[in-house]
Amino acid sequence: MDPKKKLWNRWITFLHKQEERSKLREEMLLRDIKSSVPDYDKVGRLSVTELHVLQEVGGKDRVNVTTIAQHIGVTKSAISKITVKLLKKGLLERYQLEDNQKEVFFRLTSVGEMVNEIHEHYHQRLEMDMYRFLDRYSPAELAFLDEVIREATED
Repeated sequence: MDPKKKLWNRWITFLHKQEERSKLREEMLLRDIKSSVPDYDKVGRLSVTELHVLQEVGGKDRVNVTTIAQHIGVTKSAISKITVKLLKKGLLERYQLEDNQKEVFFRLTSVGEMVNEIHEHYHQRLEMDMYRFLDRYSPAELAFLDEVIREATED
């Protein structure tokens, strides 16, 4: 078989497997959150983007719609809608500075902190799994892989 065709087929298989794994990991994460958060029914289902908004707000000062949108790579309009949902779910709260009543900032509620902590641990496990996987490759192979991924993800 042509090497390019073979690589294409493996790439498609890789993408399908990653999609399946991603769905399973997301279900596992949401199960962990559901079993750990008191009154989870008030929170309801969380999207991956909502979790990333919580992550962006967590542990940072003066986070507003603009900074969240810039860091996550989503429009300000989308972030505004997501923050409204997270406020209603009791995961975020909004505040303003005494000397600046115009700008609105967000911080996590105690439940939001709990959800964010579970999400952070989840990412740490994924990162460690990836490091273990990459341990089998030489520095030269890692450099080549880095180059391929960089070029494949350039705009």
